[in-house]
Amino acid sequence: MSTRIRNSPRLRTVPASINAELYNLALLATLRLEAPLRIHLPGIKTIDAVINKKAWICLDRAMYDLPALAWTQINQKGRNALHTPVDCELHYYHIHANISAHKVLTSLYGALKEVLANAAPSQLGKIIVLPLPK
Repeated sequence: MSTRIRNSPRLRTVPASINAELYNLALLATLRLEAPLRIHLPGIKTIDAVINKKAWICLDRAMYDLPALAWTQINQKGRNALHTPVDCELHYYHIHANISAHKVLTSLYGALKEVLANAAPSQLGKIIVLPLPK
């Protein structure tokens, strides 16, 4: 998927940030489910989001999966707390992508919550016994 965004012409690239709640939810989804994770975004007719740890790419199904938006250079190491936003770069590949970026993130948040709520854990959790300090 990363080759597709490298080979597509960008209209614009801007510095951006992803709010902590959405980023944490996406990270949890990539850890619990298969990655890259492709999610249909409710409320947005033809856009799917493909999420992995390095990039979030929005593809237009009506245009043979051409990218519309992409959040790349996600700087998870530059963050020192779970409640702080994550810095990244936002690439626009479609002329109207700047209008839909906020709607995409809102829709992605709802879709990730639903996917995680419906996903059964792949294995049961276990309790780890820690040794007592001496």
